This record gives sequence, C-alpha cells and structure tokens, in this order.
Amino acid sequence: MPETRHRFKPLHLTLYTTCLSLTLLLSVFYLTGARPLEFFNLKTFDLVQKSLSLPPPLQEVTIVEIDDNSLRRYGQWPWPRYRLGQLLEKVNQSAPAAVGLNILFAEKDRTSPAVWQDSLKKDLGITIESSIIPEKVYDHDVYLAEVLADGPFVLSYEFLFGTQQPNEFKCTLHPVNVSSQGTKLDDLLEIYKADNVLCNYEPLSNSVTGSGFLNGAPDIDGIVRRLPLLISHDKNYYPSFSLALLIKAMRHNLVIADQGDFKTHFLYLYDKKISVDYHSEITLAPYVADAGEKISAELVMTDQFSPELFKDKIVLVGLTATGLNHFFRTIVSPQTSLIELHRHAIHSLCAELQTIREPFFRYSETIACFLFTVGLLFCILRYHWYVSVSYCLASMGIGWMASVVAYQMSGYLFSPLLISVSLIANCCLLLMIKFHYSQREAKIQAGQALMQLKNSETSLRSILNTIPDIVFRLDSKGKIVYLSPAISKYVNSPKLLLGRSIFDLVAPQDLDKAQFRLNERRTGSRATHDLEIRLLLPGENESRSDFRRFFSVSSQGIYEDAPSEQSFLGTQGIVKDITDRRKLEQQLLQAQKMEVVGNLAAGIAHDLNNILSGLVSYPELLLKDLSVDDPLYGKIQVIQRSGIKAAAIVQDLLTLARRKADTSKVCSLNTIINDYLHSIEFSQFKETYPDVALEVELQEGLPNVRGSAPHLSKIVMNILLNGYEATTLDGRISISTSNVCLEEPYVGYEVIAPGHYVCAQFSDNGMGISEDDLNRIFEPFFTKKTLGRSGTGLGMSVIWATVKDHHGYIDIESTSGVGTVITFYLPATDQQEIYDTATSSIDDFRGSEKILVVDDIAEQLEIADSLLSSLGYQVERATNGEQAVEIVRKTSFDLVILDMIMPGGIDGLETYRQMREINPGQRALIVSGYSESNQVVELQRLGGGSFVQKPYSIEALARAVREELARDPGVQ
Repeated sequence: MPETRHRFKPLHLTLYTTCLSLTLLLSVFYLTGARPLEFFNLKTFDLVQKSLSLPPPLQEVTIVEIDDNSLRRYGQWPWPRYRLGQLLEKVNQSAPAAVGLNILFAEKDRTSPAVWQDSLKKDLGITIESSIIPEKVYDHDVYLAEVLADGPFVLSYEFLFGTQQPNEFKCTLHPVNVSSQGTKLDDLLEIYKADNVLCNYEPLSNSVTGSGFLNGAPDIDGIVRRLPLLISHDKNYYPSFSLALLIKAMRHNLVIADQGDFKTHFLYLYDKKISVDYHSEITLAPYVADAGEKISAELVMTDQFSPELFKDKIVLVGLTATGLNHFFRTIVSPQTSLIELHRHAIHSLCAELQTIREPFFRYSETIACFLFTVGLLFCILRYHWYVSVSYCLASMGIGWMASVVAYQMSGYLFSPLLISVSLIANCCLLLMIKFHYSQREAKIQAGQALMQLKNSETSLRSILNTIPDIVFRLDSKGKIVYLSPAISKYVNSPKLLLGRSIFDLVAPQDLDKAQFRLNERRTGSRATHDLEIRLLLPGENESRSDFRRFFSVSSQGIYEDAPSEQSFLGTQGIVKDITDRRKLEQQLLQAQKMEVVGNLAAGIAHDLNNILSGLVSYPELLLKDLSVDDPLYGKIQVIQRSGIKAAAIVQDLLTLARRKADTSKVCSLNTIINDYLHSIEFSQFKETYPDVALEVELQEGLPNVRGSAPHLSKIVMNILLNGYEATTLDGRISISTSNVCLEEPYVGYEVIAPGHYVCAQFSDNGMGISEDDLNRIFEPFFTKKTLGRSGTGLGMSVIWATVKDHHGYIDIESTSGVGTVITFYLPATDQQEIYDTATSSIDDFRGSEKILVVDDIAEQLEIADSLLSSLGYQVERATNGEQAVEIVRKTSFDLVILDMIMPGGIDGLETYRQMREINPGQRALIVSGYSESNQVVELQRLGGGSFVQKPYSIEALARAVREELARDPGVQ
C-alpha cells in the first residue's frame, strides 16, 4: 500500500503543476488581450448578445432613402440642393422630433445658378439672363440654409486624426455641455481627441443648431460593435451624430458623466442613462425586432406619405442608392448601411437594457476560470474520465448560461470563453497525462503478460502502423504477401502490389544485385543489412510511374522450424527511403568541396598576396624611373603582368569560396560581351581554334543589370572556353542576348521564378554533355577534359557561384554528339549605367602628410614606404600592433595604414581600437592579403576607411590614401 501511494505522488504533482501552468498561461494571454483569444472573445460576445431579443425601441426612427428610384426620377447624385431643400421641407411639415442628414456638404453647390453665373462671367465674360429663375432658388445653398434654419435639423461631419491641414471652409460645430459628478472629467473618462475636422459648407453649418460626428471603427475582425459618443476637439466636447439627434429630440443639451457600481461608466442625458466604456464608447444593442420604417425620397417628393410617418419621430435622411452607400459588418447583418448603422446606434442609446462591458470584467472571468478549473482537477484526481468530461461540459454550460442570464437581466456582458478554453484544454491535457501514468502503471503490473501481448498479431499491427519505414514480407518465390501502411506514401492502393514479384519494382540497374540478395535464406549476422537499391516508387509529389528513388533494404529469411530447404517460408524485412539522405549527402559533399577550396584559398591568400606585392608594386616603381626605350622596360613589364595575373588567380579562388561578388553597380551585358570579344586575351585564344565560326547577335536596347562587370566577363570567358574546346573542326558557336519577361515559373535545369530578366545564350554544335555528367558539371574539380588541355574543374563552379551571387538562374540543354545550349538569366533593372569620365595622373595623389605603416612583414613595409615616399609623404614604420600603439602615443599621424592579420600579437582591429582610445579621430586605411572580412567591416564601423587588397598598385594605394585624407572623419 505505501508503495502504491509513492508511485502516484508524481502523478498528482504533475497534474497540479500542469493545470496551474496552463491556466495561468491562458489567463495571462486573456488579460493582455492576445489577438487570437481577443478575436474569439468578440465572437463569444456576439453569441451572448444574440440570445436577447429586445422589445420595440422607445424612440422610433424613420429613414428617408435617396435610393435608386429617387435617382431615376430626379437625376444622379449630387442633386441640386434646392431639391434636397424641398425634400427636407416636406419632412419638416410633419413636425418630426429631429431630422438628421447623413450627408456631408463639404463645398458649395456647383449647380447653383448663382455659382455658375459667377463662373461664366469670370471665365468667359458671359452673362446669362437669370431673371426667369425664381429668387428663392437662385442660390441653392441659401435656400437649403433657410430650410435647415427652420427645423430641428442635425448635420453630420467627420473628425480627422493625425492631420493638421486647414479646411477650405470654416467649421461651425455644436459642442455639448459635459459635466461630471464629484470627479474631474479627465479622471473619469479618457475621451478621444481629434486633430482636425471635415465639416460642412459654412452657410449650411451656420444655419443649424445641432451637428454630430460620424466617426467609428470596426474591431479586429472587421465588425462594428462600438461607436464613440463624445470626442474632444479644441477644448470642447462634441457629440456623435446619433447622440446629437437624441439631444435635439429631447431638447436637452447637458450631458453628465458618472460612475456606477463596480466603477462602471455612464452618461446621463436628462433622465436617460447611457452605459459607456472608459473612452465614452457605447456598445451597439443586439437585434431589435421592430427597427422602424423606411420610405423612398421619391414618395416624399410626390407627397405619397402619411404625416404620421414623421410626426414626433427622429428622421434620418441618407443615401442608399447603388454605388453611393457605405456598408459595414455588424452582428445584426454582414451588410449594414451607414444610415441603418446610425438608426441602430439611436436604438442602442434609447434601449431600456444597455450593454455594459468594463475592463475589470476580465478579472472576474479569470477568477471564475480558476475556480472551475480547480473543480475539474479534483474530478480528474478522484474519479473516472467520464465524470471529468461530464463536469467539464456541465461547467461550460453553467458559464454560458450565467453569461446569458447576466446579460438578459442587467446588461452585464461577461464572456465564458476563458472558462471554456481553459476547461477543454485542461481536461484533454490532464486526462492524457493521467492516461499516460495509468498506462505506465499497467506496464509495471503486467510484466510478462505485456511481453506475450507484444507477440500477438494485434500488437504487431499497431506497432507497424507507427513505423515510417516499409515493413514487407515475401513468400518463398519472392512475391509480396504483406506491406505495412507506410507504403501508402508511394502508391494509392497498396493492395495492387500484393501478389506481385518484388523484382518488378526494382530499377533495371539494380536488378542483378536485388535478385542475389533480396530473396536470400540467410539469417542472423549473415542476413542482408542496408542494401541500397533503386525502386520504381514515386513520392507523394511525383507522378511519373518510372521515378526511381533510393531505398535501404534490410531482410532475413523466415523458417518454420530450424533453417532448412523444406522449412523456408519466405523473406521479411524493412525498407527505408534514403532518397533525401542521398541528396543531402551530395549537398554535403558539394559543401565540403567548396569548403576545401575556401580553406585552401584563405590559407594561401595572405602569404601569396604578400609575396606577389613585390611582383606588382616594385616593377611599377622601376618603370617610373625608366624610359620606354630602355632595354629593361619591356622585361619589367612582363614581371609586373605576371604578378597581376597571379593575384587575379588568387582572387578567383577567394571569389569562388567566399561568394563576394559586388552586385551594387549597374552594367550592360552587351558591353561586357563586346569588351571580352574585342580583348587581346580572346584574340589570342581564338587563334588556337581558327576553324571554329563565331556568330554574335546582341539585342539592341537591352536593359541593364546590377552586378560586377569583371565577374560577368569571367562567365563569358569560361563558357566560350568550354564551347571552343567542345567543338571539332568546322564547328560553330553562337552568342545572343535577349530581354525576357516570365509571367510564371519556367522549369528547365532549375526552376526559374517569374520576373523580368536579361538573358545571354551560348550554343555550340560540339560533343555535348551526357545525362549523368549534366548533373555534376557545377561540382568543384569535376572535369572531363584530358590531360594537356586547359581546365581545373573550377570554371563551371565559378559560373554557378557568380550567377547565384547576381540572383540569377542557369538553364542547360545538351545532347551527346549534338551540342550544348547554356542560358543564364540575370534580373533586369531600369537604372542607367554610370560612366566614370574623370581622369587623373599619379601626380594628383601626391601629398606631404605623415603616415604610419603597420605590417608584420618587412618586405611589405619596404614596399609601402617606397611607394608613399615617392609621392612625397612622410612615412614611419611599425612591425606589429603593439609598437604602432606606442608610436601613436608619442606622435600624431595624419593617417595609419593597417595590416589586418599580424600573427604573434594584436591584429589590425584591436590595434585600431587602442589607437582610437588615444586619438578618437584617427584616420586609418585597411590593407590585407585576405578578402574583405567581418573584421574589416567592424573596423570600418569604428571609423576606419576603405579596404585595399594586396598586392596593390601605386595608383590604387595612392588614390585610397588621398581619398581617406580628404574624407570627413565623421562620415562613413
């Protein structure tokens, strides 16, 4: 007995902790207004509100619609305002309590004779006889203003937020007197403040004694549930359109704000109590059984109405014609017109039972949630699952009924959402945990019985259903007699494979291997393990019946008794899909190859570039002192060109490994191709293949691309090099460019996304590429070229890397013995190419400033000293970072040239940090044999200047030094 209690203690602790954590988490989300819960909470409120059907409203509201019939009879909107004045006169004759115009008159009436008479006279100097026009309607706005002044009319306007632009006309608004009982109004309500107002034409707004704003916004689900009643503007409080109509109807302009029980907020209009929230917003009432009557403006204009329709009622006049009406989603209807929305708002203000929803209601709901959840936890701990489920359903029902009753009796709007979600989540999770512990307890008690159960067919099938790999069984002749449900990923009906030979599914390339190993009779250590074969089983997203996927097969023979020829029953095993693993292995191999290239390039770049500095920089110094006629001049030029070519090879390796092509410049693909075709390098290469014809067709007006011209030129070079070497005698190579716009993905060698591209196509009639090689041509070091011909296996890899750096795509079509077509797509740009026409000589970069050169290699210090001294600069050297910092402490320098990598001490970045502590404005130039790294970027962020790649020429170094000395230290 004590042992049993000990085993159940972890269960109790787990249930307590899980229940508390889950309930607390849901409560936090609910109290903070998490968007998903808030969305469902609004839907919950709708359900609670729809449970109540209100009686007919205390204040009847009649709508006069300017509908499609009215427009067909009197013309399209906007009507001349004298006609609208006639409509309002007829309504006013029936003695309504208030008339609201749900129409905004933002400017003067352009159809008024007074307006167009002035316009004709001003624009054309023409005066039209207007004596026949009755004086009453000569100026429509004056006529409408007189009508509005003679009745209980209320005009609408709209407040603007976030704008201070002045209006064309002045606004005459009608504020409401707002006071509070015992508490300062600002402490009682947080009323929205408007920045500006979109109001009516001044003569019209001056003619009425009441007006109200139309502002309102939907909730996060797009449904309008709340409307503000007051908005503050220019130190006054203004009523909404519906509240202004109610004020006009009650002849009472004093609004009193007060707090009720539980700090609920109310507005009092005479003897009417209106429930609002903290922002003075009213929640719209639920569905009203008898909403009121509607009448077409056409019927009013033709006197086809009864005066009782308007007498002592609030009348709304607005547009409902097709194309002129605005619709809103409410809980009443998915399409509620604007005028219907305001009638709904008036009914909500006049309802005997108003909706009350205060922020602190959430805390009450959270407390109730915890109480119900504790009860659920008690049930789960003590009783069976069906008792817990019954308690959960009953508690949810109580929560919903309590919310409905509270709303129907007092208007308090409580939400049962948190209680329902918490009960359902806790019930499911806690029962699962209890079931898990029960299962574990059953396993402990079952012991040997569980082991016997595992040998049964039912248990075996349940286990097989959870295995993602295919479990199979063959008879003694190799026919399929069982396949686990995992086969459903590859065939629609697994039954179609039953009875077929397993070898019908094996790819022809692996058939011999499968026949030798699959239907074998060996067991134990001699059984088949991880046999890789290809099966004709398409995946879920592959429709071809001959699609080959890679599988790993492990199997062994099945015998009735001891292994023998007579007792052999068949073979059983498991098949694992390793197609994705093979692809990943190939990708890993590709990445490893690229990493080898990167490590190789990075390892030799620094030292090799330092060595090459002498071959690039010293010849340039020597050539300055020699005349062109000197016998040594040409030989030194050969040395310099050799150094530059060697540096370019190192830079190619770094580009391939680091993928650092600069794609920020605008360039022309036609220009790049033409420049290479007219280069000396291509002319020398073409002489090797005099029998190969070259055809060039470049489209005129081709858009530009953003990219690196040197890198794109290397693409052209490598593709042409491969094309020439692939063609035989009398071969042909063609180059063409085009402007392509893809409206949908194009599936070629790779999937090309839709977009606007500039394409370059290279075709030849050479030997072509086999299907197997076509999938490997972009792998580093893969080459089919024989010894003695050009190529290292990096050319196509450089093409792939460069195109991808330019966010482009490659398509290849090739047939062995026919030829190859290579097309690369680069995103087009509308920007124009910028040409640098400025020319400068080395004398433009001379100077006399003091420069400190920091490098750990003596030859580099000598090169930099010689180059800079020849330009007139005062140069001092430092062999490491520590020495450089000490020199800067004693002497100030106009510029420091920093090597980034200095083994054995602090590097260039740390050296510059310490220099900045001594001299915050210290200028620095960065040099390195490596490519531009993250350390270089960090140093530039601290205030360093541009980066110069070793080996550098005298012009490159001089230009960078001069630009850095001229740069404002505070500008990067």
